[in-house]
Amino acid sequence: MDTPDDLQQTLAAMSQNVEALKENQFALVAQVQVLQAALASALMHHPDRKAVLAAFERYMKVAKDSAPNLATRMEGLEAGMLSLLGKHQA
Repeated sequence: MDTPDDLQQTLAAMSQNVEALKENQFALVAQVQVLQAALASALMHHPDRKAVLAAFERYMKVAKDSAPNLATRMEGLEAGMLSLLGKHQA
């Protein structure tokens, strides 16, 4: 049976792990935001946005089919990219 000290140490270690996971999540969110801004900048000046749009839609279908548990999370980001590429959704 664990002693109160053992439980306190375990709790402290778990708390540190949760904080580390939160920091990693924030870092990933920041990276995604920077990448989205860079991609948007490039897409706004691409000479053949129609071709990029068609390729993007194909890749998104593959991505959502490959990871159906993430598909709903992808849809908001996908809508933003489609809008940047000139396809406005109702």
